[in-house]
Amino acid sequence: MSELRKPMALLMALTMLVLFNAPAAEAADTYKIGVVAPLTGPTAEAGTAIKQGAQMAADEVNAKGGIDAGGKKVKLELIFEDDTGKPEVGVSVAEKLLGRDKVNLLVGDAFASSVTMAIMELAPKNPEIPFVSWEPVSSAITAKVRKDTAKYANYWKFDFDSTGYARTVFNTIKWLVDGQQMNPKTKTVAFVVEDTDYGRSNANDTKALFEADGWKSVAIETVPLGHTDFYPQMNKLKSLKPDVVVTVFTALGSGVAYAKQAQEIGLTATQMAVYYPLRPEFIQQAGKASEGLLWTPLSFAPNEIASQKSMADNIKAKYKVNVNSDHASGYDGVMIIVNAISKAGSTDGKKVNDALSKTDFKGILGRYVFDPQGHNAKDGPEFMPIPTAQIQNGKNSVVWPSNVATGKYVPQAWVK
Repeated sequence: MSELRKPMALLMALTMLVLFNAPAAEAADTYKIGVVAPLTGPTAEAGTAIKQGAQMAADEVNAKGGIDAGGKKVKLELIFEDDTGKPEVGVSVAEKLLGRDKVNLLVGDAFASSVTMAIMELAPKNPEIPFVSWEPVSSAITAKVRKDTAKYANYWKFDFDSTGYARTVFNTIKWLVDGQQMNPKTKTVAFVVEDTDYGRSNANDTKALFEADGWKSVAIETVPLGHTDFYPQMNKLKSLKPDVVVTVFTALGSGVAYAKQAQEIGLTATQMAVYYPLRPEFIQQAGKASEGLLWTPLSFAPNEIASQKSMADNIKAKYKVNVNSDHASGYDGVMIIVNAISKAGSTDGKKVNDALSKTDFKGILGRYVFDPQGHNAKDGPEFMPIPTAQIQNGKNSVVWPSNVATGKYVPQAWVK
């Protein structure tokens, strides 16, 4: 090599060294969390609220200098992708986050059980990356993990199962019957639910508890996500005359439409809802049709639960929105991950995953501890509470269980 070319070769070598080392140093100082959520479509309200809660948590952590990962401060970067509420889209954007964005951890899905059921199949193919879901509750997810826990060793479900909702719905009705606040004539129950893993699992799990107690399920009506025309289902229910109707929707528009149409048609069954009344807009949009409705879970009530007020005030100040449990779920989701990284003392995927398995974290919505077989968050008074509320005079009051009640049950005016 000529004397002239030697300095050029050395310069090129040094340049390549810098180019190869710079991304690694940058990656080590930043922990990327990929979040798949419905930011458009029928459940966009929920996805947007989750995004806002998660981003606020990340901003708080970064404002303090980041996460202490074994003596080194690491900042969070959240990368959001829209799945539109569809499993196939969720898988596509998840693969993009894993492949192109090189995320350190994947949240898939932040909201929908059906999307999670699809995305979680990517976990065994990426064993070095922790996978989590935030709000999905379908017991079918946990069943998959229990069937082959080793296969899904790097997947964790940050919410309880639909069996938790089922116990709350059944025990609330049983409490009303035992206390003679409700008098079922035929001991029959019917369901109107969205045709998703979330809707179907809640209906099936609840149905099993009622039937074990001698009740009869007379109908499980499934409707598309975002459905708003319930007249065919209601005419069927009116002829069946069930004592109880349980509704499960994640789209706000579905819940509002059902409540108004039930009042218009004149259904006389005891009405109990799952999920959709937790959005503050429900009472505003449904108006008088919301009055008296029983629903679960009222796990976020910052006006009554002091530990939730600060986070709620911060969200409202930052985003100028009505605050709900979706915000809290996104916030808790990020903070649980932060806790795991801190406990691991590292950003290494396997070490973070091991720390997640040992999670015992007090969040906004409750205490998060994962079942070692199903990898789902435990529910119950000591963990994630699932209380029943009733809308009374345009506000929510917890009516069950009695030990945490903030009000008394008022008979639903339409029940005959």
